[in-house]
Amino acid sequence: LEIGFVFDLYDAAWDQRLKKLRLIAEDNGGKAHVVEGDPVWSVLGRWCTWQGVLERRGELLAGRKARLLEIGFVFDLYDAAWDQRLKKLRLIAEDNGGKAHVVEGDPVWSVLGRWCTWQGVLERRGELLAGRKARLLEIGF
Repeated sequence: LEIGFVFDLYDAAWDQRLKKLRLIAEDNGGKAHVVEGDPVWSVLGRWCTWQGVLERRGELLAGRKARLLEIGFVFDLYDAAWDQRLKKLRLIAEDNGGKAHVVEGDPVWSVLGRWCTWQGVLERRGELLAGRKARLLEIGF
């Protein structure tokens, strides 16, 4: 006879939040991402942020990290945004004979143009991560 007694409320709450996040991922094309200002942000968004903090500290349990990765959880939104911009720039390079060039004044690419300018600034300062620099050079930046 099972009565459903919960021995660890923290684990049960973690599982419930993962379940909510999984539903969001299913509705969002496999992306487990909660946007600030979204009605579910208040609790679930802070929980997602905390999972990222624990992961960066090396304190997130391996099993939990694996479960989050299974549903497309993004631990570092800055890296994810950088990768998305590189992807857009790669498409421009493919359409432009291998030249990854974005005109700053083009309204369609205004965000991408500023991002490209910032990558150049970081490179000149010696602050652009080597791996990122290599990826930019691969596409003709």
